[in-house]
Amino acid sequence: MSIKDVLFGSEEERAADEKRIADLEEGHITKDMLVGQIVMKYPAAADFLMSCGMGCIFCPSAQMESLEQAAMVHGLDADDICDALNDTISGKKDAPAEEEQGTLAASSEAL
Repeated sequence: MSIKDVLFGSEEERAADEKRIADLEEGHITKDMLVGQIVMKYPAAADFLMSCGMGCIFCPSAQMESLEQAAMVHGLDADDICDALNDTISGKKDAPAEEEQGTLAASSEAL
């Protein structure tokens, strides 16, 4: 392992980071993207995530965790959150449907 790998990650890690950034710039959110990056690029995503029960998206640790990790911490399905978030930012819907919102709220209350 080189010092470059220690400081900047391995070739694979750097390639994965570049892919996440490219996906974000193309307007497609994936569950491996950092919550901080998503909220910075799409401020409306903050309201959506908070409505799903992720009220602490602005805390320091949330800025460096992936959407998948944040969903797991809150007992939510990362794929569902990711799909709904992509629909929200693309204008397909403004907020989780009442049925979905109830399910998400019940999941977060169980924590």
